[in-house]
Amino acid sequence: MENAPVTPAARRGFFRRLLSWRGVLLLLASFITLVALLLAEENWRGSRDWQNYKREMEAKGESFDAARLVPPKVPDDQNLAMIPFFTTENADAGQMTGQTDQFKWPNHPTRPLTWRYGWAADLTGWAKAFHGPSADLVQSASTVLDFLNKHEPVFTTLTSAKQRSACRFNIRYENWEHPHVESAMIQQLVRIKDLIRVLSLRAQAEMVSGRTDQAIDDINVMFRIDSGLKDEPLLISQLVRMAAMSIIIQPLGEGLAERRWSDVQLQVLQERLQKTDLIASTVQAMYGERDICVNQTFDRGGYFPSLFPHGWARLEQLNLNRAFQNMIIPRMDLAAREINPSVNHSIDASLENFSSSNVFDAEIHHSILARMTLPAYSRVPQKVAFEQSEVDMAVLACALERYRLARGQYPEELNALIPRFVAVLPHDIINGQPLQYRRTDDGRFIIYSIGWNEKDDGGVVATTKDKPPRQDVLQGDWVLQYPEGK
Repeated sequence: MENAPVTPAARRGFFRRLLSWRGVLLLLASFITLVALLLAEENWRGSRDWQNYKREMEAKGESFDAARLVPPKVPDDQNLAMIPFFTTENADAGQMTGQTDQFKWPNHPTRPLTWRYGWAADLTGWAKAFHGPSADLVQSASTVLDFLNKHEPVFTTLTSAKQRSACRFNIRYENWEHPHVESAMIQQLVRIKDLIRVLSLRAQAEMVSGRTDQAIDDINVMFRIDSGLKDEPLLISQLVRMAAMSIIIQPLGEGLAERRWSDVQLQVLQERLQKTDLIASTVQAMYGERDICVNQTFDRGGYFPSLFPHGWARLEQLNLNRAFQNMIIPRMDLAAREINPSVNHSIDASLENFSSSNVFDAEIHHSILARMTLPAYSRVPQKVAFEQSEVDMAVLACALERYRLARGQYPEELNALIPRFVAVLPHDIINGQPLQYRRTDDGRFIIYSIGWNEKDDGGVVATTKDKPPRQDVLQGDWVLQYPEGK
């Protein structure tokens, strides 16, 4: 039986019905149903892929629990960080409002306060900036101490509290989404760095004044503060810790250069430096960036507007975690205690290709956040390698000075320090080989790492064209330099 042909009139009738209010409602309902199905599919796909990735990584021993990274709480009376200088007004928000004013110093265009440039603290310059007498170095030190005496209540409290068993800063990382938490952390870090600068300058002035016991007390207080930063689970805290470590080492290095420390004091300093593992703390902080900042924010619905499928946010989260695992974590070998530049350069090339993809490609593959955030993390390993090398060389410098006090001269090779003066020699962070060492004609010694260019330049430090010049940490060797020129 043949079908009757569709006449033009029948077609017009069909379109009239389609364009009627019933037809429009039917089309709208169909469209909404299709969109809902697509959104449901995208949400299901994103959640499925993220959960599959988590299960896969957890089976390999990985953990995504942010709570594991938050330092455990301790009683206030056992916590150095709960003295008035670090008090918190709003404990729920974690808002830091210390009860003492921040240290306010006059502007003084002094040279860098770190021994990495081979300079001692400019005590004469500081004495003049404090508008006090500075006829000689000892008088300059006295002027500096007199000026800092106005902060004596803070120093006294810190010294008396340094025996507390813990130093846990009151930042509620578990409530990272609270608007006050991040600002509280920044306030805390600013206050810590200011305090360490003051204590370091005070220790240097005390040492020049012959008060080495007081100087070592101040250094120990700085190390106690460092012990609190050690467990802080975000990268900014570790970057501040690295900067602070150079400031802490400054008076130690000056005392070594001037041969002011006793064997007992050197042993105390050496043992504390040997406990300083910046690599382990930074690796933990990297996971903190991932699990406290990134994953916690994703899990609470952050980053993506509500009009986007939450499945797309899960895919962004998945790709950010995957790229983090492949392009950030492998840069630092925690087991071997090495940060190899060649490995980092190789990963940099992959990261550059990943980050240079066009925006459309990043949107299609849900890698927008990964492409935006990973490059900043890639520069951290070099900083860690440099600072840890500085710490390790300071350990050896203490051991070498103890050897000289006992034997009258420095050894011909570092192996002579084992086992009396050091149990294990720290190796070069760059390649795992021994640090370079030799005695010099002036009765001193030189220790250095081959640095980020992986080339032994004979202990030559590369400098920038800045005024004053700075060390170019990407070139030349990383050398322990005795501070000179007070």
